[in-house]
Amino acid sequence: MRCGCGLRDDTTGFYTFVFTDGCFGMAYSTFITDFLHQAQLPRISAQDPLPDKQLIQHVAVADEHEMAQPSGPQASCTRSLLLLVAGGIDEAHRIVQEMSTTDAAYIHGVIHRAADDFDNARYWFRRARMHPAGAEMYRRAVANSLTIAGQPTWNPILVTDMVETSRTVGVTEELRAILRIEFEVLLEFLWKASKPGSLA
Repeated sequence: MRCGCGLRDDTTGFYTFVFTDGCFGMAYSTFITDFLHQAQLPRISAQDPLPDKQLIQHVAVADEHEMAQPSGPQASCTRSLLLLVAGGIDEAHRIVQEMSTTDAAYIHGVIHRAADDFDNARYWFRRARMHPAGAEMYRRAVANSLTIAGQPTWNPILVTDMVETSRTVGVTEELRAILRIEFEVLLEFLWKASKPGSLA
């Protein structure tokens, strides 16, 4: 089985997924696996890391079935999430602003957070309420963050506050780890939820 393991590249400060045999993890479509090989994670802001125009175009023209099985709301949310990570903030926003699901509201919040529109991000996280992936985000983040460990549950508004603070004091390794975990768990959740018969 192949799985994605987020490893930090010390030269850029971003995480790149490295796929290895023999570990437990998520088996994505070839398209998503290829994307994860190329993407720089996490997306800190609209320009950090710099947008990858080629990757944005690749995601924009991909078939729905490459995003989810079968195509549907999860495919659109996955496309939006991947566009965001590649740096296509406007393209990602156009997709979720037309949707009314919890997944779309949560991704909408992440997009506004990356665009430094922090109040709007908080609004969308409130609309999403407690996302079903929040428990797994919390479980993974507490091992990497004393700030998250000090909370009773996953709190995307607190993460938004941390991102907003980072604009003046700099991005910490703790914040990078939190944002990477949020992306990984959200992508896993969307992929699992897209499978026929899924209860996710």
